[in-house]
Amino acid sequence: LSAEVVLSFLEKYTGYGTSCALEVKQSKGGSRAFAKVQFADNISADKIITLANNRLYFGSSYLKAWEMKTDIVQLRAYVDQMDGITLNFGCQISDDKFAVLGSTEVSIQFGIGLKKFFFFLSSGSADYKLQLSYENIWQVVLHRPYGQNAQFLLIQLFGAPRI
Repeated sequence: LSAEVVLSFLEKYTGYGTSCALEVKQSKGGSRAFAKVQFADNISADKIITLANNRLYFGSSYLKAWEMKTDIVQLRAYVDQMDGITLNFGCQISDDKFAVLGSTEVSIQFGIGLKKFFFFLSSGSADYKLQLSYENIWQVVLHRPYGQNAQFLLIQLFGAPRI
């Protein structure tokens, strides 16, 4: 029994991309196989458990399903996300001036408790994720230049972001 077969079977009921981890193993001393599946949300897991309780068949065998107390993989939780944000790389040269060395469009995800910022960007055919940890940020200042509607968030760092 392959993981792809199990995944394809389950996602017929829950939808494509609803499972995030899957383990397929042989039972001890038996000819039967079993799978542990971690779903991306409780709705998908509850749907499979309900279907299994009502005798959902996989070939000639019926499915048994129950909730597990532990995850196969720890999911990363993001509190919020912003897309289409312009990220300017540079340095502050005076109290009211910032020299821009480079600029690109990014998506930003904020970790739980705003302890980490994740910037997702593309350059050429490569995708990058820059991670800023709370401990690496020296200060954050909101700038609104006189006479302009735009606001700028200046994030000054102690060191380089993790790539």
